[in-house]
Amino acid sequence: MFEKNLAISDLLDEYAPVLSARHRLLLDYYYNQDLSLSEIACEIGISRQGVRDGIKKAEEELLFMEQCLHLHQKASDMRDAAQKLLSGADEKTAYAVQAMLRAAGIEPEEEGV
Repeated sequence: MFEKNLAISDLLDEYAPVLSARHRLLLDYYYNQDLSLSEIACEIGISRQGVRDGIKKAEEELLFMEQCLHLHQKASDMRDAAQKLLSGADEKTAYAVQAMLRAAGIEPEEEGV
């Protein structure tokens, strides 16, 4: 059985523009639209094995990019630090922290951030 690595979905959000259009499409179908390998194969017109191989290669690319650049980890660390700041912050400070996150391209979490 081909196991989904749900962390890939987060990496796809971060690095999608760097992937080829085909890899981006395969990962979008598989992770975001939750289509099966057979459904994707039928949609694109390739074999199920071709879909699986394409998804695995795209996943490897995403993991390699994160291993080199750490963009997803840095955004997660920044979100965690902001959460700590907000836990004892007044409304004005909370607004400033949220604005800084948005300026850094990180969407604050709904609860508290």
